[in-house]
Amino acid sequence: MIPALDLPAPIAGPNRISFSDCRVLVVDDSRFNREILSRFVQWVGIGGIDFAADGESGLERMAAQTYDLVLLDIDMPVMDGLEMCRRIRATPGWADLPVLMQTSPASDPAGVRCFEAGASDIIGKPINAGEFMARVRLNLEKQFFFRNLTDFHRRLQNDLKLARGMQKSLIPDNRVLADAGARHGLMIEGRFEPSDELGGDFWTLFDLGEGRLGILAADFSGHGISAAINTFRFHTLIERIPPHGYEPAEWLGMLNRPLKDLLPVGQFATCFYAIIDSREGTLSYAAAGAPSPLMFLDGQVTMLDASGLMLGVTRNPIMTADQVPFPAGACLLIYSDAVTEALDRQGHLLGEDGLIRLVRDIFPHRENRLARLIAAFDNEVQRPLADDLTAICISRL
Repeated sequence: MIPALDLPAPIAGPNRISFSDCRVLVVDDSRFNREILSRFVQWVGIGGIDFAADGESGLERMAAQTYDLVLLDIDMPVMDGLEMCRRIRATPGWADLPVLMQTSPASDPAGVRCFEAGASDIIGKPINAGEFMARVRLNLEKQFFFRNLTDFHRRLQNDLKLARGMQKSLIPDNRVLADAGARHGLMIEGRFEPSDELGGDFWTLFDLGEGRLGILAADFSGHGISAAINTFRFHTLIERIPPHGYEPAEWLGMLNRPLKDLLPVGQFATCFYAIIDSREGTLSYAAAGAPSPLMFLDGQVTMLDASGLMLGVTRNPIMTADQVPFPAGACLLIYSDAVTEALDRQGHLLGEDGLIRLVRDIFPHRENRLARLIAAFDNEVQRPLADDLTAICISRL
């Protein structure tokens, strides 16, 4: 007969959980101990209790039933508590399951063997009812919050995966690039790599008719979720204000005014917008604080001036605008600053000079220019990159 104890009721509050739906497995070869532990577990408020007399039968129980916590005695026949605990930790589905081990000073003086076997906590013998109940509650609450955190992380990863798919859908795919290239006598290659699950880079194409193709590349400050949200805002804005009929600087100015109201204070976007006119053989562009695109022609590399004030900073930004020849054989490389700000193996910035060197080495051969450039880039710099990478290579055939 187990004597009744005058124990304080569990403290209720926002950090306490209901234990009535929890199930505990008690593994102990002593029937008397199992009865005592069962009574204590019931006092905690746990609704489901199962028993096993040794580690082997305990593992069989666990294979057939899901438990929220396991109570093990260290000394048992057939399979002791230490071996059972080791096998629990070796099973992926049970790796984080709370396991409380009962031990006496004679069996494991400091509880070292229990913790080495993977125990979450130890309960000294003879068992103190109040301490036992407190440890059971604590470990169940930790498991409850850990599961909630794991579920939240899983939902967040699923949401991020969906958002990443949506963001990638805004970027022209290979089929779109091939179709646009065929219509305009161009070879178009693109690469987009977010540094996080989501990124703040955005680029797209516009068929403007009459042999004119528009190319827009933007890089929003920061990266991750907040920057990605700004790319969705920008895409929606472009759908409201399409570029057809406007020269590059005029159109970027039209986008800037509502963008200034949309972006939170302190956020902005660098931007480069160009129109390739295949009939006239020209490249007209406007830029707002973007990295300087590179023009490759007849073995020479020229940097286009893409300076100016970023979009979203003021209502009347000062932008750079120009028109340059873009004859057959010319190639344009547009890129984000993640390229020039990448660190080489010695910890130095690749910089514009490093990028120009790579372009001079690789671009004389027309096939797969961008893919070969990225491969050479990867051979020189440290990965992962600190920012989102965008690179667009447009060669006139």
